[in-house]
Amino acid sequence: MTEYPPPGQYPSPGQGGYPPPPPGDYPAPPGEQRPQGQGRGLAITALVLGILAIISSPTLVGGVLFGLLGLIFGIIAVVKARRGTAGGGAMAWVGLALAALGLIAAIALGVVEGMWIVDHGGRTYWDCAQQANGDQAKVQKCADQFRSSFENTPTPSR
Repeated sequence: MTEYPPPGQYPSPGQGGYPPPPPGDYPAPPGEQRPQGQGRGLAITALVLGILAIISSPTLVGGVLFGLLGLIFGIIAVVKARRGTAGGGAMAWVGLALAALGLIAAIALGVVEGMWIVDHGGRTYWDCAQQANGDQAKVQKCADQFRSSFENTPTPSR
């Protein structure tokens, strides 16, 4: 039968009876394990760019720019997360989806706005400016006519 020392007199690790722990890194518990590598930086970048793409989609340039960058960073982050070389896989997918939605919204709004401009004198202005052949006075006259067509356009009543 094994004899135990009285309470308070247990040997400390590495002294008489207890071996010291082995050197090296210890694995994290399964729920806390984070992949080695870059961490979640790319995923966070994709998420932020996706949010900016959604917010700035009415400005067209912002929506397209942030949307494209968000797609690029999102794809890279998803690939790295799936390989296990980076973390934040779910965040990368959300950023990728938001960037795609922002890009689609910006393009759709651009098409609608472009059609509205064409319907409200844009085609006439373009034709007039082409016929001016670089004569600034004629181009200015075309611009003035285009501006007045906007001023005379009735606004929809609510």
